[in-house]
Amino acid sequence: MAQNTQALFAKVARNAEADGKAAYFRLHRHRFAAMLGAISAPRGASVLEVGVTPGHFTELLVQSGYRVSGADLDPFTRKALWERLGVEVRQVHLEREPIPFPDESFDQVVFSEVIEHLVYSPLPVLREFRRVLRPGGRLLITTPNELYFKSRMRSILRMLLWQSLLTRDEFRHQMRLEGEQRYTTHSRTYTMSELSWLVEQAGFRVLRRQYEAPWERVGLETGRLRTHPLRVLVKGAFYALTTILPPTRSMLLVVGEK
Repeated sequence: MAQNTQALFAKVARNAEADGKAAYFRLHRHRFAAMLGAISAPRGASVLEVGVTPGHFTELLVQSGYRVSGADLDPFTRKALWERLGVEVRQVHLEREPIPFPDESFDQVVFSEVIEHLVYSPLPVLREFRRVLRPGGRLLITTPNELYFKSRMRSILRMLLWQSLLTRDEFRHQMRLEGEQRYTTHSRTYTMSELSWLVEQAGFRVLRRQYEAPWERVGLETGRLRTHPLRVLVKGAFYALTTILPPTRSMLLVVGEK
């Protein structure tokens, strides 16, 4: 990261720690860095982040100089943070109602790690993003990669052992989710070709397709080599493998233009 970006992330990390969410920020910081690097809108541009909770990337956007608005299924839990940041977050159920903003309101829409939670086809939601974007505006999507090496190997192993793809605890947890609780778990994941096709079908021109490795990099900090050497070496080898084979990385990042 550039020095000013490092300072920005350090500041938000301190705020996350004070808020009791240091572990979450540590786990997601590489995802946030990839997303911030993929936004080409100039400082001062209007950005709509859809799915803002817990608000770390929202804060990174605000501190980077963007005019940020939000939409979320539950905008109330983190109300104090939105007030501190000066961000208006409106409530919306994406699969039941339109996004509560007028046509052509934003230069950028950010939709990160949400599409995999949608129960139905995401096409109506993606078309809503196109509606609220100005001509030339861009949509940034990230989501877990269906072909992630670790997940695919886990599935293959469970199939070879003649087991369900879900563990017993995962199955029981999903079956107990009712109503809006269903959105706390993944409905499905996508491949790069599938995600790109969806973005194009919604009327966007795909400008960027990237395989990112945010989860592989967590835990590779230099200091951990002294405390957890074997774990770091195994994780480092795994990261190297997905670097050699980018389509097996953990995250998809797609940018579409209206």
